Amino acid sequence: MANVDLRDAVTVVTGGASDIGFALAREAASRGARLMIVDVNDAAEAVEALRESGAEVESTQADVSEVADVRRVLDETIQRFGNVDVVCSNAGAAAFGPLDSVEPEDAARVIRVNVEGTFNMIHVFADQLRKSAAAGRPAYLMLTGSEHSLGVPPHVEPLSIYTATKYAVLGLARTASRDLSSSGVGASLLAPGWTLTDGVRAMIAADPKAQTTIAPYAQETAEVAAMAFDGLLAGRRVIATNPYSRDFALEQARDLIADIERLPVVGRPADL
Repeated sequence: MANVDLRDAVTVVTGGASDIGFALAREAASRGARLMIVDVNDAAEAVEALRESGAEVESTQADVSEVADVRRVLDETIQRFGNVDVVCSNAGAAAFGPLDSVEPEDAARVIRVNVEGTFNMIHVFADQLRKSAAAGRPAYLMLTGSEHSLGVPPHVEPLSIYTATKYAVLGLARTASRDLSSSGVGASLLAPGWTLTDGVRAMIAADPKAQTTIAPYAQETAEVAAMAFDGLLAGRRVIATNPYSRDFALEQARDLIADIERLPVVGRPADL
C-alpha cells in the first residue's frame, strides 16, 4: 500500500455514469488514472465528457448484483488495460420507508445491489488487486457506504433497508481490510452524508422544506470525490466526508461502547 501515485493506475468505478460515481471517475482521471466506467445504464455521456478532459476511459454496462456481469467486467477490463489497480465499488440503490412498510421486492433489490453487489466486486477483483500489489502498483479497494454506515441518521426520513445495507457495507470494508491487507491491498469505506446528486438537487428544487433542511448541509460531488481519494491514498479505513455526520455518528458510537462496556473484563481469548 506504499504506492500512492495513481498515474496510469487502472481504476474501475461502478455506478460511474452519474453523481458520486462520475465524480470519482473524474477525480481519478485528474490524478492520472485510466478508467473503466461500469453502470447499469449507458455511460456514453460520461465517457465523452471524460475523454474531452483528456482521460483514457472505456465503459461497459453491467448489473453488479449479477456475479456473471461482474466477472465479465473484470475480463473486459483486463482485455483492454491488462490489469486492475483500484476498484471503486460505488453502485447503489435505495428505498424509502421503515422496515414494516417498505415493499419486500424493493427491499430485496436494495439488498442485492448494495450488499451482494459490493460482495461480488470484492470477490471477483481481489486476486487482480493482489497481483497489482505484488507488482508494486497501487492496489486499493474503495467501497461507497454512507453516513448511514456510521449510525441511524436522525435528520433524515426513514430509509431503513438502505441504512441496514450501508451498515453491511461497513462490515464488508472492515473484513476486506482484514482479508487483503497482508497482500498489500488497501480497503476503505467512503461515508458521505447529504451530497448534491441529481436526485438530491431535484428534491431540493421541488420541496421548499428541503431548501432549508438539506441544501445548506449538502456537499458537491466533486468535493466528496476529492476527499475520497485523499483518504484512500492515506490509508484511512473510514472516509467520512460531511462534518454534519460527526455529532450523530459519535453519539451512536458512544452508546454502542457504553453497552459493550457493561460486559465483565475477562481478557483476550487465545489467538486462533
